[in-house]
Amino acid sequence: MRKLKAVLGYALAGLALVIVLATLMGMNAWEKLLVDATGVRVSPWFTGDEVVRTVTHGGYETRIHRPVFQALVGERDKGFVQVDWAPADSLPAQLEDAIDYDDDGAVDFLVRLDTGGGRAEVTPVGAGVIGLRGACRLDDGWTVRVDLLNTHR
Repeated sequence: MRKLKAVLGYALAGLALVIVLATLMGMNAWEKLLVDATGVRVSPWFTGDEVVRTVTHGGYETRIHRPVFQALVGERDKGFVQVDWAPADSLPAQLEDAIDYDDDGAVDFLVRLDTGGGRAEVTPVGAGVIGLRGACRLDDGWTVRVDLLNTHR
């Protein structure tokens, strides 16, 4: 009886080791399966949400993201819009761009970006634009986030 318990104990320990190793080695597959099954996605407050419009200039492009006002429930009073310029090696040293983030045909804000010095300025033109939240150099270009008031509330 004692030998049977020992053999059974070692067998269960070996099985547990196999399960743990299979889980760790297949972690990416499990993550993907879980995300695909539940529809979970990273919050747009971190990603800047999806790109809704791309404007091509000479050797670079401007990518305008969807405005983010998302809250846990409903929408916030203030949010932001993210604008990217890429690729980095094709950007001029001094970049000036007129942005129409809501695609209504009217310029909402002007951006001046010093790609060499890393400084950015935003000049609000349309209603609801508060100002620059921040500018950041990315691997493939530059991005700015501009604070907005939620005018649809």
